[in-house]
Amino acid sequence: GIEIDPLVVEVGERFFDLRLPNLTTVIADGRAWLQRDTGRYDVLIVDAYRQPYIPFHMTTVEFFSQARDRLSDDGALVVNVGHSPTDHRLVDALAATLREVFPSVYVVAPDGSFNSLLVATRRPTTLADYEARAQAVTDPRLRGIVDGLAGSVTAWQGTGLVLTDDRAPVEQMTDQIILRYVLTGH
Repeated sequence: GIEIDPLVVEVGERFFDLRLPNLTTVIADGRAWLQRDTGRYDVLIVDAYRQPYIPFHMTTVEFFSQARDRLSDDGALVVNVGHSPTDHRLVDALAATLREVFPSVYVVAPDGSFNSLLVATRRPTTLADYEARAQAVTDPRLRGIVDGLAGSVTAWQGTGLVLTDDRAPVEQMTDQIILRYVLTGH
C-alpha cells in the first residue's frame, strides 16, 4: 500500500490492525512511487483523496499509462470516483481518460452511492467475461459482495474530457458538482 500521509498509516496500524503479513506500506506519493517501481501487479487500486478531491496528477493519460505498464498481462486498474446522483462529469472524464490507455473500461455504480468504481483492464474484456468470473466466486466472504453488485456493473460507453498532465481540471469539476448538489439537490 502506498500512502502519502504517515498519520493515516499510524491510525490504520493502531486502530484497524493494518499489520498483515502480506502487506507492505510505503509512505510516498503514489505516482512518484509508481514511476520508480519496477514491479508487476495484478491489480492497482487508486483511492487517493484529500476529501473531496482526487489529486489531478493521478487522473491523467500519463499516470494511467505508467500504471498500465506496471500491470500483469491480465491486470486491472481500479479507480474510486465521487459524483452526485445526477452529475457524473468526473466519472465520465476519468473513464474517457482510461479509454485512451486501456481497451476496456467498466463502471461499478451501486445504487444510492456517491462513489463509483472504474475498472480498466489491460487486455480487451467483455461484460460477459466479468459475469463468468463473478459466477465462479466461491469464497463466502466475497460471494456476498459479488451478489450485492449484481446489475450495477456496466461497460462504459460514454464521452468525457480526456485529462492530461497539461489539462486536468478535476478540482474545478469537483467544486461544480458539489456546488450544484448543494444548491439544487441534484
